[in-house]
Amino acid sequence: MAPFFERQLQRLRSNLLRLGALVETTCQLSYGVLIEGNLTAIDLLLRREQEVDRQYHQLTQDAIEILTLHAPVANDLRFLASLLHLSRDLERISDYAVEIATAAQHLFAYPATPAVLTEVKAMFERSLLLVSESLSAVADLDVELAAAIALHDDAVDADYRRIYSRLCSPLAESELVEPRLLLLVVIRNLERMGDHATKIGERVCFIVNGYPH
Repeated sequence: MAPFFERQLQRLRSNLLRLGALVETTCQLSYGVLIEGNLTAIDLLLRREQEVDRQYHQLTQDAIEILTLHAPVANDLRFLASLLHLSRDLERISDYAVEIATAAQHLFAYPATPAVLTEVKAMFERSLLLVSESLSAVADLDVELAAAIALHDDAVDADYRRIYSRLCSPLAESELVEPRLLLLVVIRNLERMGDHATKIGERVCFIVNGYPH
């Protein structure tokens, strides 16, 4: 393999991991907004999201350029093709983090904090763990960890179904519906985070083995 091509691939790998680290930061900031009530973190989160978008578009452009100029085969082709999807998965996770923080900003405009927020906190922590595991799988090309992510996502899905059921139960007297609707937005975005973390795991398996499981 030509040294120049190998350097280009290594640069893409490094940039993908840098994007992943930035996305993990946006998720942690979103957690701080919703669970810790740190509304001052929203501005920083939005700035991080803009950087995520910039890095995502640059990664996509660079990967397409290498695909076009070098016509790679075998493992390198799988990596480059998967990178286009991996970067998109990461960008979407960051979008979900922003949507959660935006919902939280509206949620805290209401006087009472819903009791179900404790369950949402546990779901959020599981989702953060999934994102972290998916990034570790990418960094190490760890197929065992990558394959296990789908199993771990089952717990997030179970959280979603349970909390959804609670949020859709009859309202108490004088209870406002808007906080429940905002929490439905939150848990839906958390569930989607888990889905994309699972997809990242599948893409790691594809890079290494040539199939997604």
